[in-house]
Amino acid sequence: MAGAWKALVLVAGLAAVACVAQHGLSYEEIVTQALKFFNQGRRGQRIFGLLESTPPPPDLNSTTIPLNFRIKETVCFLLWYRRRSRQCPFREGGEERNCTGSFFMLRQLRLLSLNCVPDRELEPEPRRERRSAGSAGEDPPELDSSNLPPAVRDMYERAK
Repeated sequence: MAGAWKALVLVAGLAAVACVAQHGLSYEEIVTQALKFFNQGRRGQRIFGLLESTPPPPDLNSTTIPLNFRIKETVCFLLWYRRRSRQCPFREGGEERNCTGSFFMLRQLRLLSLNCVPDRELEPEPRRERRSAGSAGEDPPELDSSNLPPAVRDMYERAK
């Protein structure tokens, strides 16, 4: 599933960048477009805003521009963002991601490759519970399945 998601984001980015990119884009414009396409794949979820970007050296003479920027989760959702103003404040304690990739330009061809991974250093450690193994003769405690939705309850009862 994760591979399909990445492929979908890449294809959407490639198609969209090919349509809207113009020759001579600045680094800031490229990062803005990359973030826009990243957020378009987040239907029903909070969108991300740009925290900081690290532009390539000014003397870089290449058709491939390396991308390196950080993003953070905002309080806005994709539909709300489209209907309202374009300013969305960052969500307190929101997820941060490091984005790397490249933007390739050659005449009419524009390609975007982008990978935004969660910043593990800023995320809290998951809580771990220590459980002791019960004695061999003990049955596990029974789960109260009356609060579960009917479909889930049926699956649970069949699995017992």
